[in-house]
Amino acid sequence: MALHITALAVLVVMFVVASVLPVNLGLLALVAAFVVGAGLGGMDVDDMLAGFPADLLVLLVGVTYLFGVAQVNGTLERVVDGGLRLVRGRVALVPWLLFLLTAFVAAVGALSAAAVAIMAPIAMRFAQQYRISPLLVGLMVVQGATAGSFSPLSPFGAITGQLVAAEGLPPQQPGLFLSSFVFNVVMGAFVFWLFGGVRLARERRRHGGADGGDVDGDAVSGATGSGAAVSGAAVSGAAVSGESDGSGGAGASGGSGGGVATVAAPAPVAAVAAEGDRRGLSVQQVLTLAGLGVLVVAGTAFGLDVGFTALAVGLVLTLVKPSAYADVVSKVPWSAVLLVCGVITYVGVLESVGTIDFLSDLLTGGTSPLVAALAAAYIGGLISAFASTAGVLGASIPLAAPLLDGGVLPVLGTISAIGIASSVVDVSPLSTNGALLVANQRTMDSRVFFRKLLVWSVPVIAVVPLIAWLVFVVLWP
Repeated sequence: MALHITALAVLVVMFVVASVLPVNLGLLALVAAFVVGAGLGGMDVDDMLAGFPADLLVLLVGVTYLFGVAQVNGTLERVVDGGLRLVRGRVALVPWLLFLLTAFVAAVGALSAAAVAIMAPIAMRFAQQYRISPLLVGLMVVQGATAGSFSPLSPFGAITGQLVAAEGLPPQQPGLFLSSFVFNVVMGAFVFWLFGGVRLARERRRHGGADGGDVDGDAVSGATGSGAAVSGAAVSGAAVSGESDGSGGAGASGGSGGGVATVAAPAPVAAVAAEGDRRGLSVQQVLTLAGLGVLVVAGTAFGLDVGFTALAVGLVLTLVKPSAYADVVSKVPWSAVLLVCGVITYVGVLESVGTIDFLSDLLTGGTSPLVAALAAAYIGGLISAFASTAGVLGASIPLAAPLLDGGVLPVLGTISAIGIASSVVDVSPLSTNGALLVANQRTMDSRVFFRKLLVWSVPVIAVVPLIAWLVFVVLWP
């Protein structure tokens, strides 16, 4: 027990140190993994490194490299403009558009992480160009992926169906998909309200109506509550410096220098859309759009690894015109990649030394079927925030199966509660979906964004399994 308490205490200390000092949390986590795993846990280095997420590393680098190419040649700009035309200039509808598109990609067969990997760079481009809160669009993308994850065509839906059938229980599709989708729509509405979507819509109406008229800077930046500065980018033709945490005042201090950056208002949405209509696509943009299409088809229809596919597509585009993309590798957010991979390595050490099982045992002390179902939901939510959701489903659903044989608990409701609790926590920055948001956002320091995402994920982990249990197990008709 002493080892488990020490390992958890080290985890807390790491986050505190990284929050108050400009030290990469990934570096702290890698050193902590060595100290706790090899030093206190008696693991050799090879076993300690077995938890290093090489697949996630490839996914993060591959996707961010490909979309770095798309940004350099202006393809992302065209995609953003097209999205604004699709919603007729209603910027407040952009988060919901991203939600539905991501849900569709996940529902037709892509892994939740693959859907987020495809949509997160586009979403963050919207956030950067129109100064929408990156947390708002990022969370809506993850909620959309989760909403579509339990369709009969999706991996999570297929895994859950197989597990339910293996336990001799009646099939629960499409009820599980419908339950998950509705729950995530409600979660999306709450995210939209909490992170400024409603305020963005109000500002939009105040500054130009609802039919694609001019939108001033305040209207577009309503989700952040300010005209926050955007770091190292040009927003609608205006050069911008400094960095923002998404909640500052009219300007944000740039780095450690303490200067105040000013931001010109973005171009009106209608003007941007009209300009996009006048320009034809370049050869590089056509090839990039085709490459993005290949990525979507390969990840959804053929189940190919999204990270390696993105690397391959990015490499082909680079070889077509090497001089144009010489600096793209330097644009990969290496600090964010190190941060996420380091922390996940440490979590792998916690799994190896039994700390995760220790936490699971603490949650499964009750004997009542209702309490046991609640414990199963919390086990799924807690572990899935750090580990594979598919793997967690494989453990938590069989754990709950004995509770369902006697008819004391509703089968569909209990399975829905466990599935929802195990998937909505994927917004954690320690999970693949959250890591993709950290790696792709460009409007604030990665440490700041990581911390904000973690602050949001803690109440999600603490409260959502309870809500899912109440709705689908206790109150289920």
